[in-house]
Amino acid sequence: MYLEKIFFNYKLGRFFFSFALLFAFSVFAGTFKTSYGTLPYSAVILFSYTLTSFLSLYIKRINFLDFLLDITFLSALIFTDFNTMKYFSVLYLIVLFFAGFILRPFYAYFISLIAFVIYSFLFFLNWNFKDAGLINLLLNGSAFGIIVYAGTKVREKIQFQEEYIRSLEKEKQQAELYKKLYRIGAELAHEIRNPLASIHGAAQLLSEGNVNEKLLNMIKKESERLDQLLREFLLLSKPREIQERSINVKEFLKQILGMYEGKGKSIYLNVKGDPVIYIDEREFHSGISNIIKNAVEWAKSKVILNVYEKDNNLLIEIEDDGEGVKEEDREKIFEPFYTKRKSGTGLGLAIAKRVFVENGGNITVEDSDLGGAKFLIQIPIVRKR
Repeated sequence: MYLEKIFFNYKLGRFFFSFALLFAFSVFAGTFKTSYGTLPYSAVILFSYTLTSFLSLYIKRINFLDFLLDITFLSALIFTDFNTMKYFSVLYLIVLFFAGFILRPFYAYFISLIAFVIYSFLFFLNWNFKDAGLINLLLNGSAFGIIVYAGTKVREKIQFQEEYIRSLEKEKQQAELYKKLYRIGAELAHEIRNPLASIHGAAQLLSEGNVNEKLLNMIKKESERLDQLLREFLLLSKPREIQERSINVKEFLKQILGMYEGKGKSIYLNVKGDPVIYIDEREFHSGISNIIKNAVEWAKSKVILNVYEKDNNLLIEIEDDGEGVKEEDREKIFEPFYTKRKSGTGLGLAIAKRVFVENGGNITVEDSDLGGAKFLIQIPIVRKR
C-alpha cells in the first residue's frame, strides 16, 4: 500500500512539474531561443511530456518505461540548447533515485547507464571538454550510480520496516486471538459448571433417598440446557459444510415464524416482491431463527419483519417493542456468551453474526420505531466467489 502511494505521488509530481515548466516557458518564451532557429522545440517537448505525464496518472503501476520516458524527456530538453538547458541535468538525479527506489536493482542501474550514455553523447555533440568538462562528466556518471544505490537502500530499509510492522501486527492479532480463546474457554467452562452443579446436587439428593418430581425435573431441565449449550457452541465453532441452494425467502420465513405461533406475541411479516436467495439452507435457518427467537423473547407484544431487495442485496429488518439495546452493548451482544437472560446461552447472536458475515453480508442493531431493537440483516442475493 505504501509503495503504491509512492508510485502515484511520483507520477503526480512529474505531471505538476512538467505543467509548471510548460507554463513558465509560455510566459517567458522570448528568453528560450534555440540554436536551431525560431521553432520552439522546447515547447513541443514540454507539451508532449506534460500530456504523456497526465495520461500516465490513469495507469496504476509504474515500470521501466516510465523512467525511460523521463530520461528521454530530460535529454531531449537539454539537446535543444545544451548551454542553456544543461542545468536541467540535475533532474537526472531525482529520476534515478526513484528508479532505484521503485525498480529492481538491475533495471535501475540499467536506466542509470542509459542516462550516462545519453548525457555523454550530449557532451561529445557539443565538444564541451574544455577546462574541467571531462572531470564533470565523470563526476556526473559517478553521481548517477551512487544515487541509484541510495534509492535501492532506502527501498530495502522501508521494506524491512514494513515487514517488521506486519510481523508485530500479526503477533498482536495472534495474542488477541489467544486472549479471546482463553476468555471463551473460561466462559464455556463457567456456563457448563452451573448446570453440572445443579445435576450433581440433585443426583446426590436422589442417592440419599430424597426422590421427588422436582429433582427429576431439575436434572432433565439442566441436562437439556447443557445439551443446547454444547450444540450451539459446536455450531459456532465447527468448520462450515456448505450446500448452497435457491431459497424462496417468503416461504422460508413463514415456516420459521410458524414455530412461534401461540407464544402470546403478534408477529407480522411484510415481504416486498418475491425474493429468492442462493445460500446454505441450514446456515440461513440458523442465523435467521436466532434473531427471530431473540426478538420474540424480548418483545412485549409485537414483532415485525420487513423484507426487501436493494442493490443486489437481501435486507431483512427484524424489530420488536421490547427494551431495546443500549448503545454501549450493540457490539457486545454479538460476542459469544454475552447475554442478559439467565436462561440464555449467549451464543445465538454470535452464531447469527458468523453466518451472515461468512456469507458476505452483515448484521447490525439500532433503535426501532416500536421502542425496542431493530436488527438489520444484509446479505448478497448471489454471493461472489
